[in-house]
Amino acid sequence: MTRHILQTNGKNRCCRQVWLMLVMILVLIVTGSPRTLAAKENMSLSAGMAVNKAQSLMAEEKPDQALGVLTRYSEKQAGNVHFYIDFLTGFCHTELGQTGLAAAAFQQAVEKQPDLTEAWLNLARCRYEQGQMVEAARAFEKGYDTSEENQPVHLFYASACHFQAGRPDSALTVFEQLMAAHPDAVTLEWKQTLVNILFALEKFRKALPWLEELAAETQGDTRRQWQEMLLYQYLSLEMKKKALAYARYLTRTHPEDPGWWKALAHVHLTDNRFEKALAAMLSYSYLTPLTREEMRLVADLYLSCNIPLSAARQYEAWLEQHGDTLSQKQVLESIKTISRAWLSAGNQDQALAWAKKGLAKTSDKELLHIKAYVLAHQEHLPVKQ
Repeated sequence: MTRHILQTNGKNRCCRQVWLMLVMILVLIVTGSPRTLAAKENMSLSAGMAVNKAQSLMAEEKPDQALGVLTRYSEKQAGNVHFYIDFLTGFCHTELGQTGLAAAAFQQAVEKQPDLTEAWLNLARCRYEQGQMVEAARAFEKGYDTSEENQPVHLFYASACHFQAGRPDSALTVFEQLMAAHPDAVTLEWKQTLVNILFALEKFRKALPWLEELAAETQGDTRRQWQEMLLYQYLSLEMKKKALAYARYLTRTHPEDPGWWKALAHVHLTDNRFEKALAAMLSYSYLTPLTREEMRLVADLYLSCNIPLSAARQYEAWLEQHGDTLSQKQVLESIKTISRAWLSAGNQDQALAWAKKGLAKTSDKELLHIKAYVLAHQEHLPVKQ
């Protein structure tokens, strides 16, 4: 009876919905920043000339020529290359779509200058594009830590990369750091990632307040998915009163949506409230055609609610529409159920007719008993004048 009507498995749906909204933006400051000017002050004359030439070529959108200038300079230095040359080299490789070479150059830059935020962030982007999520996460964290003005988005990216790398514990640690340091910066979209992280750690109760916020505040089709997951979590966590109240709220606010009536029926079924489950399923049936399983459920509910006449008719309709999809054994069981239902409804003629249909297929003790019972009872009825 208590079939699984609510088709959404909240945990699996959340796992299927995991996505990372990582719109990576190159954070490159090649002229005009105090950090760049300070770097130039420590350069040799030849290094400064190479940088100026490369920057001019980059301004002319000639990254290949700029890279040539920097590469020729670096080859002459026998390994003693200024970190800013490495940084610009990484930028040129990035412009040319050479992610691996760009990552190597940015890596050299941060090894020489560990507080170079721009290099860390560009390294993070490269590692992300290479699918090296753990390295990307760590680079984002370093970019955040070394920045003069800590940007919350970099912690979010770090958390998301940890999560995509299959490290939800690390992802949660970074996300909690984000919420502690920048509580007002956490967007609704970021909270979706937080819920995914908590679900991956099976911290369902801890995720509940965020899930409730997403179900209430998210707009569009995504909102419905969060509402489904919230209702599923109420049921999974055995918060029956919350589940019932929320299912009723959903049917009140969206009475045209058949899915919420079906969900309400499921909530009632979990507590064996068969009459209310039947009412919800009937509302559902007015909005959308019933499937084979749903038709059978409605018939079962009619019988459980002691409405045998409606049950018999529903079983008949179900068998007529879906009998060709059943095995012989299932057909026979259905015939016996229909015969019993008619008998309970007081219609012995229909009960006998269905018993005979079943006996025409095979000799069955229960159907023989029904047939014998009806015939014996009819023999003792007074003859109509």
